[in-house]
Amino acid sequence: MPHRRISHQSLISRIATLRRRHAKIDARIDDEQRRPMPDIARLKRLKQERLGLKDAIAITRAIADRHNPDSARTG
Repeated sequence: MPHRRISHQSLISRIATLRRRHAKIDARIDDEQRRPMPDIARLKRLKQERLGLKDAIAITRAIADRHNPDSARTG
């Protein structure tokens, strides 16, 4: 399979998208935890999804840094 060229800007955009999704999951976790009887299974699923997004952000950031090492880190 040939290597696919990905622009640095598309990686930065991907990180921003992942961060927005992460923030939405955080809000859903907060909402669930504020309920009088939180759904533990839902919290577990949301927290796993949030962790997956955190990992995806870290991986994408590492690729972006390798792709353009002269740029500043993206947060």
